[in-house]
Amino acid sequence: MSSEKITEITVIGAGLAGSSFLEALRKVSQSIEVTLIDKNDFYFPKDQLSKDPVDLKKIKKISQWARDAGFNFISARVDKISEKRKKIYLDNSKKVEFKNLVVASGALSKRIDIKGTRKEGFFYLSEINPYDLKTLLKIHNEVTLSAATLEGIKFSLLFKSLKKEVRIVAADLDFLGPDKEKIIDFLKRQNIEIHLGYKLDEVIGERAVKAVKIKKEKNSFKEDESFPVKLFSSQLVFADSGLKPNLGFLDSSGIDLETKCFFSKYGQIYIAGDAANAELEGQKSYRGNKAKVERGSAALANYILGLDLSQFKTGQEENQENRFKEEIIEEIYDKEG
Repeated sequence: MSSEKITEITVIGAGLAGSSFLEALRKVSQSIEVTLIDKNDFYFPKDQLSKDPVDLKKIKKISQWARDAGFNFISARVDKISEKRKKIYLDNSKKVEFKNLVVASGALSKRIDIKGTRKEGFFYLSEINPYDLKTLLKIHNEVTLSAATLEGIKFSLLFKSLKKEVRIVAADLDFLGPDKEKIIDFLKRQNIEIHLGYKLDEVIGERAVKAVKIKKEKNSFKEDESFPVKLFSSQLVFADSGLKPNLGFLDSSGIDLETKCFFSKYGQIYIAGDAANAELEGQKSYRGNKAKVERGSAALANYILGLDLSQFKTGQEENQENRFKEEIIEEIYDKEG
């Protein structure tokens, strides 16, 4: 693909994939007109959330960044994309036409079937607003976390370090592998409650979370049979429910998310980053994708500009997910002395 053929491009998503793509694009071409769309006017690195969510210094103001880079920025949520009509339909009833489109919309938490998820104080891990979280952490002390991946364990350790009362609810913790029992013992010694064989059933409160009800999984009645349902006071509830590519606004029936490619192509629509990751739903940590997302987004920019892709080799990233698990274990060893 030749750079002369591309005069304008639209990008959905200003997170890691979108910003990596645009930075690589601008290193080579200053002439392409860029329109950037994101539902937020800020970006806060996901890995920073579980390190220090009250330190907002690393938040990037997207409108300022876009202005400095010479991009047109639209702050709106995308409702639908029509590849045939080359139009993007936004939640403010406006439409944006495109010639070439890069979808870098990232990952979305899988929804869980419980009542009350729209209340203040309930968060899916992939959709945490850092401003809201910082405010709520200042005034609330009780945290309930439904854990299904390594991210849930990391967040539970974070909240405990912030002197919160932490409760973990999980069907099982088998994703911890051979270190499962060691990690469970450590969590318990940190006075983190663990309720295995349970799932979130209802988030209780009017506008804000006040309590949470958990319920025994159908296949977990061997232990604690006298308490199939439990009710706890809690002002914050976090759902670590796993991830999926955020492509709900796009008719994905014609999209083949290649597991060995850096990006996918659908007509004049290119999909990059976690949104193009066919293996995402089987992963236990989203942070393991960082290097691949950065490399793949830069590869896409080179592809669109018709440049050499030989420097971008698939399969070269180290297993960051395993490394993240090792970091959690090392953290436990350090605290154990």
